[in-house]
Order: sequence, then C-alpha cells, then structure tokens
Amino acid sequence: MKKVCFILGALICASPGILLRDGLVLWGVVAGIVALALAISSYALRPGEMRHLVSAVRPVVLVAAFPALWILFQICPLGALAHPIWTSTRAALGHPITGAISVDPGATVIGFGQYLTLGAAAFLSAAVAVDRQRAEWLLFALTGGGVIAGLLAMTYDWLFSDFQLTFVRAQGLDCAAMGAIIACAACVRLIERHNTGHLIPSSMPLMRRLAPSGIALAICIAAVCLESKSGMFVATGCGVATLACVLVIRWFGLRLWGTTALAVPAIGIAIVIAANQPAEHGRSLLLALAEASPISSTAMSQRMLEDAPLLGTGVGTFAALAPIYREMDDRLSDTTASTTAAAFAIELGRPLLWAIATVTLIAIIFLLRASLRRGRDWFYPAMGASCLIALFISAFVNAGLLGAAPGLIGAGAFGLAFAQSKSRTPQP
Repeated sequence: MKKVCFILGALICASPGILLRDGLVLWGVVAGIVALALAISSYALRPGEMRHLVSAVRPVVLVAAFPALWILFQICPLGALAHPIWTSTRAALGHPITGAISVDPGATVIGFGQYLTLGAAAFLSAAVAVDRQRAEWLLFALTGGGVIAGLLAMTYDWLFSDFQLTFVRAQGLDCAAMGAIIACAACVRLIERHNTGHLIPSSMPLMRRLAPSGIALAICIAAVCLESKSGMFVATGCGVATLACVLVIRWFGLRLWGTTALAVPAIGIAIVIAANQPAEHGRSLLLALAEASPISSTAMSQRMLEDAPLLGTGVGTFAALAPIYREMDDRLSDTTASTTAAAFAIELGRPLLWAIATVTLIAIIFLLRASLRRGRDWFYPAMGASCLIALFISAFVNAGLLGAAPGLIGAGAFGLAFAQSKSRTPQP
C-alpha cells in the first residue's frame, strides 16, 4: 500500500495544477491514475484492513450510488418524462424522436464518468487511510494540496496572467478553504500526540513542529480573505470554528450539554448572517449569496432556475443551455452556474438537490458524533465534518465544487474522515 499512498498523495498535491488547465483530457488522466491505484490496492490491502474498510464505508457507498443511478436515469429514453426541448426537436426534424430528461445525453455521460472518478478517489482515500500511519501521510498531502491552491489564488495575477492559462478562482478558493481546515487538523494532531506522549522522540520543541502546519493555515486563510468576499470567509470560518468547538468539548469533557451550548450561538450567528444578507427582488435563495464571477452570470442562472423542470436538465448541460438563456449584455464566457446549489437544481432537479442537502447534514452529524466517541484519532472525522460544513455553505456562494481540483481534495478528506470514523481497536 505504500505505492498506492504515494500515487494518491502525488495526485492530490498535483491537483491544484488542474486549476490552470482544466479539461476532459485531464479528467481522463485522473481517472486512469485512480483506476491504477485501485487495482494495486485490491491486491495490497490486508484482510483485516479490508474488513474495516467495508464496515466503515458501506453506508456511504449505498447512499452515493443513488445520484449515480439518477444520472443514468436522466439519459434513458423515457418519452413522457423527456425534457420539452425534445418536442421542439421532433417538430423541427419532422420525424419521431424518443427524448430523455437530459438535453445533452453526451454531456451527461461525461458527468457520470466524472462522478464515478471522484467516488473512486474517495474510496481509494478510505482504503489508504485505514492504517494510522498512512492516514497521517494522507493528511499531509491534503494540506499540501490546499496550500498550493491558496498560493495559486494569491499569485496568479502576478506570475501567470501573461500565459494563455485560465485560472478558475472559485475552485481555488474552495481548495484553500478545505486546506485551512485540514491544516488546523494537522496542528491539532501534533498537539494531541504531544499531550498523550505519542510523538516520535525528538529534541525539536513543539512550536517548531507546529510551524509548517501553522504556515499552511496562514496561507490558506490569507488566500480566502484576500481573494474572495465575505461568503467564502464565512464558510471557512464556520469550518474552522466547528473543529475548534469539538476540540473544546473534548478537552473540557462537556459532552451533550457543551455541544448544545456551542451549537446555539452557531445557529444564532447563521441566522444573523442570513437576516443581514441583502435580498434582491425575484432572486432565488440558491443565488442569494452568489459572488460575482467572470465565467458566470447570476441573471442567466436565475432564468434557467425559473424554467428548469422538476427532474432537471441533465448533468453537465448548463453550458449547452447557456446560449439559449444568454442576453445581449451577458458575456460569451458565461458558461457556468453562479453557485453549485443552482447548478444542482438546474441539472439534477430540485428534489435531488434537497436530498443531497439532507444527506450532507446527516453525514455532518454522523462525523461529529464519531469524533466525540473516538480516541486519539478523533480529529479525522471532525475534520471531515468541518470540511462538509464549509463546502455546504460555499455551495451557495460559488460554483467551485464542480471542478476536478476541489473534488479530489474533498474526496481525499472525506475518505480519510470516514475511514477513521471507527477504531480498528476493539472497544471494551
């Protein structure tokens, strides 16, 4: 498994490079690397590790299978449930056509492949993270990926603006937000190991050991603060605060009452933020927090949301529909939804969007509960829950989660969190 750990770590650290040159070719390369690593791990995993992996990820795999089945359902020729655009196509061509929910089945098939790639990456991360030592290496790799993305976000205008590269800033900021939370978890890991006496003996003081993780945290926080508006800052802050709250609860043994006491202010802060958010007449709640982007138009996303069928238009079809909904003052580069939530509502349909939101909240509760029940490795599930909280908020701020780089870092973080949500040591 050392080779698999190295392959996965290298892929995660290199993933920010996709922010400069995203495309189907790179998606194919990522899929090939993940498939190779999975093939190796299927032979290298020990029986005990395999049993623990299956018990830890079985519920997640069953839940994750439903969106995949829904995407396949969208490309099936269904006739009565087909998108209305196929009726217009039938009338224009003058012969029968059995349409599908998706307005572009080819794009939806590509989206299905991308979803499977990220799902396989999450499963591979869980397989690697079953072992405690490999989990620590994966944590370092995830921190490195977040730091590189944060550095790219801050220095792109100075170093790369003269090259023919397109930097997707929203994706970089989502990576940096997760990087900040993961770097916090790395700091907590060192403090916990130091307090319990599990650190490798060394003459280096604790503060010097904390320096790399602290610097990584500072870089990621700086990237979010300097390169985005308040939305991503709130998302990152909520994620970091969640990890800090779990740390306080465990250190002081607050348990249920402490959890309630810390949850009430958090809910109050969220209500205050939502109440003070300036509302625009006629704008959907899915776009209320959207930040300006050079590749998306909030007005165009709003028009698509108003016309989107209940079952969606098919995964990956926003760009195909953009020319239809674009107006004279919209840029030709507007080919992406303003927020991830809006993209899901348009392409997957509102029922599945809210189902995903509900499952995300359940996963957050599960991971937080696991972090309070675990021993010295509690910070892994707490990190996963914190990343989910940050990404849940960012889904209403920008469309960064639709890219490969944040998808790979997120898959690595969630695979690590769920693999370490259960102890391999029998509990008395």
